[in-house]
Amino acid sequence: MTIRKLLLAGAVTGLLFTGCSPADERNQSAQNAVAAKHETAIRSISKQWLGLIRNRDAAAIAKLYAPDGALLAPGAPIAVGSSAIEQAWRGMMETPGFALSFEITQIEVASAGDMALDRGTYRFSSSGPNGPVTDTGKYVVVWRNIDGEWKAVADIFNSDAAQPAG
Repeated sequence: MTIRKLLLAGAVTGLLFTGCSPADERNQSAQNAVAAKHETAIRSISKQWLGLIRNRDAAAIAKLYAPDGALLAPGAPIAVGSSAIEQAWRGMMETPGFALSFEITQIEVASAGDMALDRGTYRFSSSGPNGPVTDTGKYVVVWRNIDGEWKAVADIFNSDAAQPAG
């Protein structure tokens, strides 16, 4: 084998084992920056959502969902669409002593930037007939990027408390 062939074989082998080229690294960096931008947008909407809960604005909360969005609350039928979601939120917020907060623990944005999910925990309290009622649990919201605006398409939550036997 000639020196030229040995050098060419070495170069090809080196390319096969290098993993990422500088262009791949730049592309990954750009993807990470876009994902971070989307994550920041979702965190901003979630902060707005918490303010709307404090203000008991069910109509504005319903607008955070996609037109075909769904709220899947425990112990209730699925609420699909703006009107049903608004009604479900209004019903929850009319509970005496209603207070709800949530905290995002993870956001994952799809590489295409069109879907995302956020996972977290919530704390709920109200006034029951026998005194204060509190509950903690977890949730998942699936988001869709619709014309550059993030909208909730599925919102599901459930309690950490043990369910009654029966």
